[in-house]
Amino acid sequence: MKPNAYVLAADPAWIEESVASYYDFVKRIFVSFDETGTSWTGHPLDPTEAVSRLKALDHQGKIVLAPGRFFSLGRNALASDTAQRQNALDLASEGAAWVLQLDSDEIAADPATLLSCLEQADREGFDALDYPARYVYQHIRDRWYLERGRRLWRAAAAYPGAVAVRAGTRLRLTRQTDAALFRVDFSRRNTDPWHPPSAIVHRVVHPGQAIMHLSWVRSESAMLAKTSTWGHAGERDWSADVLQWSRRGRRPLRTVAAGQLSRNPDNWLRFLRLADTPDAAARARNGLTS
Repeated sequence: MKPNAYVLAADPAWIEESVASYYDFVKRIFVSFDETGTSWTGHPLDPTEAVSRLKALDHQGKIVLAPGRFFSLGRNALASDTAQRQNALDLASEGAAWVLQLDSDEIAADPATLLSCLEQADREGFDALDYPARYVYQHIRDRWYLERGRRLWRAAAAYPGAVAVRAGTRLRLTRQTDAALFRVDFSRRNTDPWHPPSAIVHRVVHPGQAIMHLSWVRSESAMLAKTSTWGHAGERDWSADVLQWSRRGRRPLRTVAAGQLSRNPDNWLRFLRLADTPDAAARARNGLTS
């Protein structure tokens, strides 16, 4: 099976690493971007750099540009996010049974296992794939990071939305859908702190085979800029969150130890070493020079 894929091209931070991680496993990649350079919140967001980077890695001619206008005055940013995704999904549904929908800051650590799970979901009659992500919270130094985990510093799965859906699927909110989900986790017992222990698990993969979610892995200035344009911008003022994020990065040992005393799973951070991706060049490009 070779699905199609779509990607929203606005944030260039990790878009090369993201698309390169699954490029060989898909037929076509529809690149959706706002042709007016406007974000869902109405702030300027030039897609030129993101689109240029994708063109540069397209050595097999798989990329299909899909410009449009996705900002709507008075519409909630998440609603605009969902509308853009649905538009891209509809385009990518032509000529494929399934559509991969990773965000541009998500890297498939083991795309072959991801595709194997998708094939199993297809065989068993499911309509969407819930595949675990690991939320990499912050770069510390070299190849060391903080990531969100569980009690006792164990790896945790996260599910921001289905990473693949059958062609023609309707999205409810961003990547979330009411379609029947094939759920993959790191254990037969749920490892996501935000899901109940009884949550069904259809297949188990190793944490090293997860999708690496790098949304917060960038410089402080880039993080502040991102919070003004992303779909969650209207939920609250994110400056306090970014300040806390910055402080935690300066005191990682204290952060990791003290977090276990909290009842809030968002504070259960642990150390993570990434051996390969992102490499030193990618880190430097995103202002992570240490």
